Amino acid sequence: METPAAACEIDRLPEELLVHPSPASCEIARLPDDLLATIITLTSPRDACRAAAVSRAFRAAADSDDVWSRFLPRDLPRFVDSTEISLSMTPSSKKERFLRLSDHPALLLGRVTSMWLDKFTGGKCYTLSARALDISSAGDEPDNWRWTHADVLRDVKTGERNPWQDTEEDDSNYVAYMVFKLAGNGTGAHGLHFPYQEASVSVGGGESTWQLRACLDAYDDDGAFRVVPRNLVQRAYRDWPDRGTRDVYLPCKRADGWMELELGKFCSEEEGSDDDEVCVALTETKFLKPKGGLIVRSIEIRIKQ
Repeated sequence: METPAAACEIDRLPEELLVHPSPASCEIARLPDDLLATIITLTSPRDACRAAAVSRAFRAAADSDDVWSRFLPRDLPRFVDSTEISLSMTPSSKKERFLRLSDHPALLLGRVTSMWLDKFTGGKCYTLSARALDISSAGDEPDNWRWTHADVLRDVKTGERNPWQDTEEDDSNYVAYMVFKLAGNGTGAHGLHFPYQEASVSVGGGESTWQLRACLDAYDDDGAFRVVPRNLVQRAYRDWPDRGTRDVYLPCKRADGWMELELGKFCSEEEGSDDDEVCVALTETKFLKPKGGLIVRSIEIRIKQ
C-alpha cells in the first residue's frame, strides 16, 4: 500500500497521469521545500505557475515569497498614489504583486509614462504616452498638431499629426512599437503611405543600431514586412527614388482597436549600456510631402518574445 508521501499527491494530478505515476516525480516530491523553491526560482514566472498545479508541495514552493521575490525586479520605480493597480492596498504576497503589475500598468511619477511586467520573463515594459514624446513638424507651428484625450486611457494625452520620439531602457532585449490610429479610419489621413517613413533605434547617442522602412497607411495581420500593395504608391510617386515596395514594415491591428508598428529592436545587455539613453525615431524628411490624420497614442517598449 502506498503511503501519502509515496503517492506524490497523485489524486491531484490530471486523469491521464494517474495510471502510471512516474517514479521520478515521486522522488521530486521528497525534496525539501526550500530546495524545491530554489529550483523553481531558476525557471520563469510562467513555469512557476505551471509547477503550482503539480501537487500541494509544488504549490507551496511555487507560490512562496522566496520564489516571487526573485521574479520581481529589485529596482521597481516609484508609482503615483492613484495608480490603477492600487498599490495602496498591500498585496497579500509577492506573487500577487507580480500579477497585479503584469495585468495593470502602473503610472509613474510625472504621469506620462507607465510600467508593467512581462508575464513570461518578469522584465519591465514601458508605455510612453504622446505627452512624453518629442513631436516635431515643419516649423513646429502649434497649428500643425493638437492634443486630444484618448477614450481608452485614463488621464493620458494623445497627440494627433506626426510623431517623432524618444524613449528609455531596461536590461533585456526590447522591441519598440508606436501605437496609433488614422483619422476617419484612414479616410482622413494623407501623406502617410508614400514616401515611406524611416524608423531607427540608437543607444547611448551612437549610430543607429536598427533601421527600417515603414508604411503607416496600410496594415498586415501579422505585422511582418512584405510587399506593399502597389495601389498605395500613388501614380505620381512611382518614378521617385526609393519607391520599392519590398521589405517595408506594415502596422498590424490590435485587439483594442488601435494599430501598432514596430520601430526597431535594441539590447541593453551590451557592455556599458546600463545607463545609456535609448532613442527611437520615426521620420520622413526626404520629400517633405504634407502629412495629416495621424493620431498617436503612445510608444510601447516591450520584451522581445
